[in-house]
Amino acid sequence: KGPLPLHLTLTASGVAVVAATMLTHPIDVVKVRLQLANQGAAGADAFSVSRFVRMWPSLYRAEGLPVFYAGIRSGAVRSASYGAARIGLCEPLEQRTGSKTGSALAVGVFATVLGNPFEVLKVRLQARPAEAAKGEFSAMLAMVREGGVASLFRGFQWAAARSSVLTASQVVPYAYGKRVLQPVLRTDGLPLHVAASLAAGVVTCTVTAPLDVMKTHVMSSAGGGSRSEIVARLRQEGPLFFFKGWLANYVRIGPQTLLIFVFFEQAKKALDSARRALG
Repeated sequence: KGPLPLHLTLTASGVAVVAATMLTHPIDVVKVRLQLANQGAAGADAFSVSRFVRMWPSLYRAEGLPVFYAGIRSGAVRSASYGAARIGLCEPLEQRTGSKTGSALAVGVFATVLGNPFEVLKVRLQARPAEAAKGEFSAMLAMVREGGVASLFRGFQWAAARSSVLTASQVVPYAYGKRVLQPVLRTDGLPLHVAASLAAGVVTCTVTAPLDVMKTHVMSSAGGGSRSEIVARLRQEGPLFFFKGWLANYVRIGPQTLLIFVFFEQAKKALDSARRALG
């Protein structure tokens, strides 16, 4: 019956990204807290295994189990819109343009337009547990009262840049990894998808780290994270400031990239089988 129709491709990608996001959300909370931590040694918040491990019981003792799920509903809505577009539109756009990288970069920006309000809300709730306890709707109203409707697009430039680079550094390495590894593994099944996803996750985490740190600071700040504040932190902590939360991000993006592409491949197969069965 030919390629999967666009609406089914978007459905498969939406399901995949939402499922992967829900499973890795607690790691995302820890990553945000590490990125915002007022520590003098940025390297400790970037690459320290012990710092990453200690953050879990520390947050649990201070704020309880719910802290790890702060902003999860806004994260799910963001994943359903932003995630579905970011993964599902790459292949159709590549078929029209002939450029995998160019398509990924363009789709990343478009996806940010859809998902930025929910991303701002998610980061804010992860950084402010007191607001998270009141619920997403209350927090969004408070955010709009403080900064107007424009606050919903706070940090858009950083989020769009990160999304473009994230999409390109996930989709392109994943496709390349599948092409290189398929003759070695001699399969187009789950083992190949897992291996290619893990390789793509390493690339993604490294190239998006500085943009992710900037996005988190701007979105979580009531004032939008002024340039002087960020420059002051950079002078205080050095270049490793841009890699704060790197390990947590790696621990999150590795499994998330794996889950997204494995779920996406399996969802596409399931939807294609259902389409064929229904005639």
